Amino acid sequence: MKTVLFAWEHGGGFGHIANLERLAAQLSRHHVRPVFVLKDPQAARLMGLNAVVLQAPSWPAAQSLRSTATMHDQLASNGLTDENGLRSLLQSWDDIFRTVLPDLMVADYAPAASLMARGRIPLVVVGNGYTVPPSDMKRFPLLHRVHPPRWSEEETLGTVNRVLRSLGRPFLEQLPQMFSGDAQIVLTFPLLDPYDLQRPEPQAGPIFDSPPLEARTDADSIFVYLSRGVLSALPFDIVPALVPVAERLIISAPDITGEQSENLSRCGARVFSQHLPLSETLASARLAVHFGGGGLASHAIAAGIPQLVVATHIEQLLNGLQLENAGLGKVIDSFVPPVDISKSLEDILADDNMRQHAAQAGHEHRNMLKSMKPLETFEAAALNLLGK
Repeated sequence: MKTVLFAWEHGGGFGHIANLERLAAQLSRHHVRPVFVLKDPQAARLMGLNAVVLQAPSWPAAQSLRSTATMHDQLASNGLTDENGLRSLLQSWDDIFRTVLPDLMVADYAPAASLMARGRIPLVVVGNGYTVPPSDMKRFPLLHRVHPPRWSEEETLGTVNRVLRSLGRPFLEQLPQMFSGDAQIVLTFPLLDPYDLQRPEPQAGPIFDSPPLEARTDADSIFVYLSRGVLSALPFDIVPALVPVAERLIISAPDITGEQSENLSRCGARVFSQHLPLSETLASARLAVHFGGGGLASHAIAAGIPQLVVATHIEQLLNGLQLENAGLGKVIDSFVPPVDISKSLEDILADDNMRQHAAQAGHEHRNMLKSMKPLETFEAAALNLLGK
């Protein structure tokens, strides 16, 4: 039996674990042994993951000055420029590889693990468009123009290569090669891929547990997903903005407090502490309100309903901006006051043109899904690298 190591280092929420679990399930009939090395093993246990689960090594201490201007800036903010810390991180991954002895590694936003696996362990790099930058780029492009990049990519490349050479690993010609693998599989729609114009190969498409259903023309509910860990990170209480439309709300909120749940339920909202089946829930929705996760954004696009994204970090903000630029919703940067969610809700609910445009986009994306086979694409790549 061959061993496949599934690695995750950066990012939050259940999306990374959920996709890795789906990919592992796709290989289960081929008699492979999955081992998960995760940033948050506890989240895997909450999902009932039935496999060996190990703690991923921690990155060096984050910089006090942070930047999201490029993927390089974000990695530098998280300690990539710390030469001694990076060496220790890669040595920790080396110890894991020597213990697990993987025949294949699948990396979802795990650049340090990918660095240590390059040229040593067959490697499949997976993730949404944001977490899988094209590895053949000369440098990481700007993600926004709020401020210029704060760190020198050339200096960081020198640091990374000194560490790699000290560990006997192949050096990088350019920093985006951190995300290179024997196969790179992008699990999203082109619309949500910030590197779409730089990407040489087409996206494999998002993974759904059940096919998206077209939203009913008489749909009137508002689906609100308050994802785990993000609700408490908001710099304001979102509940008062939801109260005026509470009677139309279907809320999935694993982290909601008892007081918040009671306030909304008292006003007529249906509040659930567990995840709801997206296909059926979105089919009855007039609008989806969420924090901008790529999985829910993709499902709502395919269902054909407008979206209101309340972004708490750069990846969510980029998804929201892509939706807004496509005329499929609005985005609110939760850290840029004033935050007026009530007004945005009213505007979207009254915008029949946006609703019609979202419905047309849903039709187009459901057709797109007919030729997108993400699980089969991954399975073929993995089996080829496993020699099966």
